Amino acid sequence: MVFRLFVVLCMLFVISLTSCNDKKDIVNEQDSRVVLVYIGANNNLVSDAYNSLNAMEEGMVGLDADVYVYAALAGATPKIYKIVADQSPEIKSTVVKSYGDQDSANPMVMKQILLTMKEYAGGRPSGLVLWSHATNWLPNVGVKLMSFNEDRGNKTELRDLETVIPSGLDFLMFDACSMASVEVLYQLRDKAKYTIASPAEVLSTSMPYDLVLKHLVDPDLERGLKSTASAYFNFYNQLMGLYQSATISVVNNAYWSDLANNVHIALTKSPLTTIYRDNLQRLDFDDKSLSAGFDFLDFVNQNMLPADGETIRSSVSKLIVYKANTRTFLSRPILKFSGLSCYVPNDLNKWIHPYYNTLQWAKDSGFNSFVRE
Repeated sequence: MVFRLFVVLCMLFVISLTSCNDKKDIVNEQDSRVVLVYIGANNNLVSDAYNSLNAMEEGMVGLDADVYVYAALAGATPKIYKIVADQSPEIKSTVVKSYGDQDSANPMVMKQILLTMKEYAGGRPSGLVLWSHATNWLPNVGVKLMSFNEDRGNKTELRDLETVIPSGLDFLMFDACSMASVEVLYQLRDKAKYTIASPAEVLSTSMPYDLVLKHLVDPDLERGLKSTASAYFNFYNQLMGLYQSATISVVNNAYWSDLANNVHIALTKSPLTTIYRDNLQRLDFDDKSLSAGFDFLDFVNQNMLPADGETIRSSVSKLIVYKANTRTFLSRPILKFSGLSCYVPNDLNKWIHPYYNTLQWAKDSGFNSFVRE
């Protein structure tokens, strides 16, 4: 009897240990960050999208993480993949959901896809990567506004992105051109704790996912995002010729209000009557680009009072936790780089100024005081 009681007690002890271990595993699973990726490649980026998917599979080798990718690829039906580890040239990832023909740039489609992927994440923290063409906040061919994606001529504009991107993200990363502008990042500031983006173009070779996936799931969020950006910069900086072209910024979105408020105070105290634009550092380098962006602090330094500039620079130093740039981009020099771009008006673009002045940055920072309609 004593022996049987001893056995029962031992079994209960083992069960209690196992239960504790199970609970620990559950906690770890709930705490682990899920990476969600939205690829809009029903366009001329399709081969690069396949390369990114392959790189993600390679990045999963030896990594215990959940990565879900919605991929709208030209010539294929849209799918959501759960990325699995693989080093072959084929896509081996598990298809968890397939769709019929749909417009991936349609805000309603995008919203539903992102809601579905958030369900796969459950209650775990998550980060979102947006992968496609992009043109900052600016218009495309005069009538159809575009910020992100291009699907058979259809686009997704910035205010639609604000509507469809879920809140509560750990990070939002743009694997897309020219999205580290004050206009874009301020509009989306409440979506995530941090944002990673490039104020200049992003080469179609894209983010090196085989190198960065492990950093995107780092339990130390800021450390992981800095490492992601550093890996991206180092990847391009060691290349030769035109391929040695990259800019990248990691933004702590908690400091946007401070920056907008300080810019507004400066512009209220000393309104801009003349805009110096010609000698500013451009951060768009593709001659076909519609994303006219200038270095934000270069604009501040050349157009605002020195004391105001110092206050604004202090705000930017808190906001930008990491930035890097190659010496040149598509062979053009980058002499000044604050990590952010901004719009600087000229008369040729007056037709879009009414739209610009609806953006939250224009209102809150006071840029609408000199972007005149």
